[in-house]
Amino acid sequence: MAQLDKRNTIKLLLEANSHSSKEIAQIAHVSLSTVYYVKAKLAKGIDISHQKGAGRPCSLRNRIKQSISQQIRQKPYLSLRTLASRAPIPVSYQTVRRALVDSKYSKKYPTKVPMLSETNRLYRIQWAKKFKYPKKQWAKTVFADEMSIWLSRGRMKMWTKSDQKRFVPTTKHTPKINVWAAFSSIGTFPLCIFTTNMDSSLFIDILQGHLLTQAEVFHGNDWQLVMDNDPKHTATKVKNWLSTMLPKVLPWPSQSPDLNPIENLFAWVKQELTKQGPKTISELKKMLEITWSRLDSNFLEPYWSSMPRRCQMVIDSRGLPIKY
Repeated sequence: MAQLDKRNTIKLLLEANSHSSKEIAQIAHVSLSTVYYVKAKLAKGIDISHQKGAGRPCSLRNRIKQSISQQIRQKPYLSLRTLASRAPIPVSYQTVRRALVDSKYSKKYPTKVPMLSETNRLYRIQWAKKFKYPKKQWAKTVFADEMSIWLSRGRMKMWTKSDQKRFVPTTKHTPKINVWAAFSSIGTFPLCIFTTNMDSSLFIDILQGHLLTQAEVFHGNDWQLVMDNDPKHTATKVKNWLSTMLPKVLPWPSQSPDLNPIENLFAWVKQELTKQGPKTISELKKMLEITWSRLDSNFLEPYWSSMPRRCQMVIDSRGLPIKY
């Protein structure tokens, strides 16, 4: 939260007169002295917005700032020290950092996306135009996929002192579970947790036991299934079963995880499990089942209802990966 936003929050809470100063400090995530500071300013009728001090003027002229921004656009991996060394005048890397922040730049890890072929890119556009259904039609769609969950907290930062080194024990082959899951606008479907490699026979058994009955309860005979083009999904045996047992299976463009909202739901579930930190496979299974069972239709609504927007974004981006 920005400093001004925090001060405005404090102001609103003080005006409401329903919390103590200590409670306001906890709500706004500030120190108690900050609450007293804002309170005193308001009592005197002084503006609480941040007043920019005189300070030392920036040593970089606009022309040099533009040059740095241009280098960043051409080579976004350049370090601050490299940019400082290339400046026409002697500057520190901290000065370069401030200039980039002023220009709305920040350094982030890039998101990895599939390298789309031209054929798949064009098909994504055609698919998005054809299936840019209204929201109410996507409400009758079941989104399904598989994911693997490893018994590991992943890469996380830890608090430590400068002279202290922390170690995290790991195993050579981290245990994992495989999960088939599905959801629709009504709610989630029963999970299928397994540890073996999935083949077409196992996949049909999962659909028979975990998809059909629940789909009929949710949507009767008026629904469609969405899943990717994994080889086990497109096997001849599976295709024959799907054509016989399901009302409709939506064709899916290859290399398009960004179009399937269940991928975003999986990411959220994995983050929740990471926070809980299961230590055994049985704990992992139990936590997963509890987390999944708590997902209701209100929580799931933003996921499936984003499909018209995703389709439009694919069209606007000319088939390139979208920000989902």
